Amino acid sequence: MKKIGFVNFDMSVRGGGQQVLCNIANALAGDEADERYEVYVISLTHEKGVCTYSLDPCIHYHNILPGRRRIREVVMGAGKEFRAYCLEQGIELLFYVAVYAGFCGGVIGRRLKMPKIFCDHGSLLSQWDDKVSRTLRRFGRKYADRTVVLTKQSETAYYEKFRCKPGEIMTIYNWLDDNILKHAGSYEVESKKILTAGRFSPEKGMDLLVDVAVALRKKTHDFVWEVYGEGEMFDGIQKRIREEGLQENVKLLGLTDRMETCYQGHCMYVLTSYREGLPLVLLEAKANHLPIVSFDIVSGPAEIIQDGIDGILVPPYDTEKMAEEIYGLLMDKGRRIEMSQHCSDNRGEFAKEKILDQWKALIEEMTV
Repeated sequence: MKKIGFVNFDMSVRGGGQQVLCNIANALAGDEADERYEVYVISLTHEKGVCTYSLDPCIHYHNILPGRRRIREVVMGAGKEFRAYCLEQGIELLFYVAVYAGFCGGVIGRRLKMPKIFCDHGSLLSQWDDKVSRTLRRFGRKYADRTVVLTKQSETAYYEKFRCKPGEIMTIYNWLDDNILKHAGSYEVESKKILTAGRFSPEKGMDLLVDVAVALRKKTHDFVWEVYGEGEMFDGIQKRIREEGLQENVKLLGLTDRMETCYQGHCMYVLTSYREGLPLVLLEAKANHLPIVSFDIVSGPAEIIQDGIDGILVPPYDTEKMAEEIYGLLMDKGRRIEMSQHCSDNRGEFAKEKILDQWKALIEEMTV
């Protein structure tokens, strides 16, 4: 049985990278992997003291440093224990999941002789102008034997920007979670409820969401926009909603552990992010037959949404245009029904079986 390690900066906080790590680790540790892998999950830090995600009971979980830590603290303080743990457990392959883990794991684990894979859960071009993010990715790739990205666009960008060798970068999509498909409901065409879910952090564009809601309310008051999530911007966004008098239209519902049940009863999903990797929420929305309106940002939405068929791609950050498109869908029941019926057209590209086979093939290749 091959021993596979997954490394994340902090598994005690919620995020897309943590969710994807959990999904892959659980799938490889469970029956779907035919008992071929013994799986280890290593959290370099632990701000909240406990892993936020549910891991398969047979997964070995280990935290290196307690509490919230800076990158420098991890690089200076986690190396000895990290290397010792990997060697003691006999781990044969390491996955560094997300940018912080790619950099920190790469630095503190570079003396380890097992192969390493850096999994960039974000988008290189979306943060290319950010020197820190660019540098973290540069070294994450440098310290790994292979880099996995979420989109074809990101794969091309890595080759162009970092002049990588052929075969060094590969794309593996995220898959749809079984629980989402299990709870997916039928489309409620009479609904006037809009849905958005995401962390209240700068990159997720909750400020733009308020701008869109202001513009939309000038066209109609007949809508309710439900927003799930938490984060450092929550209080500020809530205050702005009050200032704009949007309390009856925009409802901040906080964090939920049952997001799979929250898609039902809505007429569309809206994404207002400044940047994304491959947003799982769009796959989940499509599984629930929801038409999508999204900014056509650098990475992610265009590889999920078929523009004009199952959703609408809006020029980035054009809040007036997005409000116009949302209003058009609210008013056109027939168009929403047609888009809803096409939501499953390209689901096969994100099928769990297909994507899990790609991960297994990569593991077998790297552990020969």
